[in-house]
This record gives sequence, C-alpha cells and structure tokens, in this order.
Amino acid sequence: MTESPQRTAFSHFHPILTRPQDNDLNGHIAGATVHGFFETAIQAFLVEQAELDLRDGELAAFVVSSAADFYALPGFPDVLEVGLGAARLAGSTVEYRLALFRPGEPQACAAGTVVQVFVERASGRPVMLPETLQMILSGVMQEQQA
Repeated sequence: MTESPQRTAFSHFHPILTRPQDNDLNGHIAGATVHGFFETAIQAFLVEQAELDLRDGELAAFVVSSAADFYALPGFPDVLEVGLGAARLAGSTVEYRLALFRPGEPQACAAGTVVQVFVERASGRPVMLPETLQMILSGVMQEQQA
C-alpha cells in the first residue's frame, strides 16, 4: 500500500455529500462508491472547467482503468472532498490522480487513479485531446510522487 497523499498535493477539489445508502454493511463508504465519487469529480471538472458537453458533445470520455487504496474509513454522514489532479496526458488519454479527504484534514481517506480515453462520439475512435482541454488539464498537472 502506498502512503496517503497530502491535501497540499492537490489544487482542485470537488465537494461530496454522502448519503445513507453510500455505506456498506460495515457502516463505511463502500469501495465502489469511492470509485463513483472519483468519477463524479472528474465529470464535474470536465463540465465546469473545460465546458465539455459529455452527453451530446463531439467527444466522449471512457474510463479504461480505475484503482484505489484506502487509508481511513469514512461513512455517512461525513462530508467529503475529492482532490483531483492530472498525472499524465498522452494523445487521447488522461491519467488522473484523485484523493478523498474529510474537510480540513491533511491526509486522504482514500486515493487512486483513473485513466480516461477520449473518443469521437460519432466514430468511437480515440482522438487527440483538444488543445484547450490539454491546457486546462495542464493547470492541474501533478509531479509524480515516489
């Protein structure tokens, strides 16, 4: 298991309000739900910051890989924040680094990566990231931490 990332490693945060149904039988946020929180933060970033139309636009983004490590066990009614950064931009692919924090806490409850491939919606073929999107994602680029 890797070390829990620090809040200071992220410049963009997305708020998450947990719901009772987010808890698993043990009273903690289910792992699949954490992956959903990560994807929600990415989609919100793309809509709000990059102004992409993810429903009907020319581009679609598909998750091709997702992984997470867990360090603490949040549960409803915790209020959480997802820190988001881009670790790698390559052709049609973006690798995001994400971390789940309780507000004000310096260390993450969970951290992970999500890899998305952007495709032309009409053909389904991968496309180079548009220059504007590359610039926006470059604004949240992170140094790889050992």
